[in-house]
Amino acid sequence: MLSTVRRVPRNRSAFTLLEVLVVVAILVILASVATIATTRYLEDARKSKAHLGCQSIAQAIEAYTNSAQNPGISDEERLPTAPEALVQVPFGGPSFLRNGESDLYDPWGKKYQFQMQPRNDGTVYIIVHTTAPDGTIISQHGIGELNAQPKN
Repeated sequence: MLSTVRRVPRNRSAFTLLEVLVVVAILVILASVATIATTRYLEDARKSKAHLGCQSIAQAIEAYTNSAQNPGISDEERLPTAPEALVQVPFGGPSFLRNGESDLYDPWGKKYQFQMQPRNDGTVYIIVHTTAPDGTIISQHGIGELNAQPKN
């Protein structure tokens, strides 16, 4: 008589290949979602930093204009002729920017742009702005705002 050997089922102590592949696939999906979210938050942080940079330069321009050492007579003559004038002050004194020349560059390495804008009362002020890589305009008035009227 033929006898068949019956195998006694043993307790498994390892994962199957399919189980391992499912776990790896889930981890890859989670990692890609986290990467996309982190990239978006980093870009938003750069835009916020650029907005703060614009505000800081606008405050430096105001300090430059209101400086007692500034020899200009009219408001337009008191404005800086170039962004570098905030660092190397033509009428003497320290830089109006905390970190000097490096404050004139946005988080993407481009120089901030200056644009003269007339106010409603006939005076002129400077809009400080830059453009993010995605095309968003950033100024001292906000992210996505360029021509907002300043407070008089």
